[in-house]
Amino acid sequence: LAMEWLKNFDVFPKTVDDAKEVSVSGGSVSIAVFFCMFLLLCTETSLFLTTNTKYEMEVDTMRGGMLQVNFDITFLALPCSVLSLDAMDVSGEHELDVIHDVYKRKVGLDGLPYGDVISQKVRSARDSTTIAEIKEEAISKKGCNIYGTLMAQKVAGNFHFSLHAQDFQVLAHVFPDRTLVNTSHIVNHLSFGMDYPGLKNPLDGEMKILDEGTGTFEYYIKIVPTQFHYLHNSEVVETNQYSVTDHFRKQQDGFPAIYFIYDISPLMVRAKEWKTPFAHYATQLCAIAGGMYVVAGQVHRMTRILFDHFRFGKTRLAPLPLGF
Repeated sequence: LAMEWLKNFDVFPKTVDDAKEVSVSGGSVSIAVFFCMFLLLCTETSLFLTTNTKYEMEVDTMRGGMLQVNFDITFLALPCSVLSLDAMDVSGEHELDVIHDVYKRKVGLDGLPYGDVISQKVRSARDSTTIAEIKEEAISKKGCNIYGTLMAQKVAGNFHFSLHAQDFQVLAHVFPDRTLVNTSHIVNHLSFGMDYPGLKNPLDGEMKILDEGTGTFEYYIKIVPTQFHYLHNSEVVETNQYSVTDHFRKQQDGFPAIYFIYDISPLMVRAKEWKTPFAHYATQLCAIAGGMYVVAGQVHRMTRILFDHFRFGKTRLAPLPLGF
């Protein structure tokens, strides 16, 4: 009796085999439907397995702190013995010839670094270099790859690569004609803070080549504080993104340099990883299967009606079975 009672709730009534009608067109439509359904299911599964990033913007209330600058610059025609890293900011901090966490390697005519890495001992090694040796390096167009990390106050400021590694008298002997100071360079990498998935640094790979003359390159950078939240753990990466514009100024007097002038945005970006919930994925799969079945049935019905109309000169309006 209970089984008979349950039959009243059956929404999937079965038809006998004799009442079913199969056709070649129905089989063709079924194959096309299965193929489209397979493609949609693969696409939906790919979206479900993909980790996405959602971005939100808000006012940065965590001002202050330190700013980590990661740099890797190759100067194609300036020797390491004359190059220095200088930094200053609006708070009054001014540091010349930064050597902490700054490393140098000589660069050949092919643009590739070679030789030993010059690190904390750069100053003593440079002091033992004679003016003749420096001039020979400059004439031979040997370059320098300078890279490392600079810690600065998180306020507006700049850091620049100049010829302050030597005093003015030495530079006057090495470069009697200041137009020979070729500031051609390649920004291999420049970032502010830690890396995270999807982070793009606009200056990475930037190349500036001077065929003749000299001048100062200025990069104006807007730094945007960023928090990145990973999906599978509670780790939060405090880092920065940036946008940049650049300007070249021909040198009138003095020696040229490469300036990176930055300012801090008052807004902060919060980036969070997320994935499509399984409930949404399952709902989409059901919608694809049911929707494709219903739409394909209607398309098959219309094609049968049109086919009969042009074949027999009239339209058969008898209902078609649900299966095709």
